[in-house]
Amino acid sequence: MNQPSILIVDDEIGPRESLRMILKPTYQVYTAEDGRKAIEIIHQKPIDLVTLDLKMPDLSGTEVLKAIKKHNSEIEVIIITGYGTLKTAIDGIRWGVFDYITKPFNVAEIISVIKKAIERRRINLQLSNFLNNVQELGGKRDFDIVKNTLKENQLLIEKIKEIFNENTKESNSSESIDFLEFIKVLSCTLESKDPYTHGHSERVSYYSNLIAERLTFSKEEKNELQIATFLHDIGKVGVSNQYIFKETTLTDEEWAIVKQHPEKGVDLVEPLKVSQFILNVIRYHHERIDGKGYPDGLKGDVIPLAARVVGLADAYDAMTTDRPYRLALSRDAVIRELRTNSGTQFDPKIVEIFLGILKKGDVIALS
Repeated sequence: MNQPSILIVDDEIGPRESLRMILKPTYQVYTAEDGRKAIEIIHQKPIDLVTLDLKMPDLSGTEVLKAIKKHNSEIEVIIITGYGTLKTAIDGIRWGVFDYITKPFNVAEIISVIKKAIERRRINLQLSNFLNNVQELGGKRDFDIVKNTLKENQLLIEKIKEIFNENTKESNSSESIDFLEFIKVLSCTLESKDPYTHGHSERVSYYSNLIAERLTFSKEEKNELQIATFLHDIGKVGVSNQYIFKETTLTDEEWAIVKQHPEKGVDLVEPLKVSQFILNVIRYHHERIDGKGYPDGLKGDVIPLAARVVGLADAYDAMTTDRPYRLALSRDAVIRELRTNSGTQFDPKIVEIFLGILKKGDVIALS
């Protein structure tokens, strides 16, 4: 079996060489003393994982991270730095960093984190191969093919369980993976082809959980909400990317196709035998309080509470991330949008809860 390949990026020779010597017996190791050299290497070599310093001359670590993920979003990245802020940490989360380690690093910790990152990389590659026919449909997607891929004898679930359980045995762990964990990996795999959607479901899950903590959801419902957030956009695998990522205004016909994704999502997920709570989030997260949403035009409290929560979290992530047709909105602009649409698009109570969260600083919108 080929050794996994790791690129160490650090402008300081001491930490760079120390880490190279630690990893050399187990991995194929490359080094780069600056960001431009790192980007050059990832275009030339099949890199599995990058350890990345943040504070470097010329290109910053954050700029290098974005370049890596745009080139190949499946490359795992671990930030190792003595210089970091909350903003850089959130930048890392948004661009799919595996972990964030401060200098001086503990050798046992960094070996453990790298091992876990390499294992996740291997799992994601196996899942990518398994879902290859789904991902390659692109502009000529055939929903029946996608549906059958996910539905037939629940092959997807069994394959994911098999992959994770094999991985668990190799890690000498007695615990097998749970349903939420392989749903997360499924979501990550389906989103990984495009940097605009990479990590979207994970962020929506995070924002939804912040809101749910301040509402009357039971522990079981909070767990189901997590699963629902990772599945909420799965119906988009049945919608052509030429519509989802179009940089100009959709035609009425194209918009009608995009608006089918909540119903397609329910069709895809029903064979997994999930709860009605989860199906409701998938189907109704684009409904609006004023009844002008889709697919069913539900109004007010008729929309399930969890769907209203995810609807706001979904919109917030869309506003605070770059999209093909516009850059992320500023914090002030997002707050204005939330207030303007309170009582029409969004549940006013949920808007006030989330604005309180923003004011408190539990979550930060990047400008």
